[in-house]
Amino acid sequence: MNQKPIGTTNELAKERNREAAERTLTTWIQHCLSLISFGIAFDEIFLAINRSFPNNNLLLNTRFTQIIGLNAIAIGIFLLFTAVLAYLSEIDSIQKENYQPPRLFYTTLVGSVILFGLVTFIISIILHS
Repeated sequence: MNQKPIGTTNELAKERNREAAERTLTTWIQHCLSLISFGIAFDEIFLAINRSFPNNNLLLNTRFTQIIGLNAIAIGIFLLFTAVLAYLSEIDSIQKENYQPPRLFYTTLVGSVILFGLVTFIISIILHS
């Protein structure tokens, strides 16, 4: 007899896990919207810096600024969709009998953040050369 325990304790644990997944999703949404907003505002911030320091190469800096800004917007949108998919996968796995956390989505999320950081770092090195 291999019966799974069913009771109020297990149901409360599942409810806590669902609520934790919802809090995680809202945090990811908040960070993604911040990243998208940063990408939109990055161009204006950089133009204000170029007005303060007019000796910079404005054409080259404008091109890299647009690349960084659009990259931030694209990564923010991608992470937003990935966070929603991770949330749906987490909710689906909570409802199953044998809980297995969805590692692929979390790896994608972390990898995307690292990729954005590397691209921005490389562009900043090129700008300062």
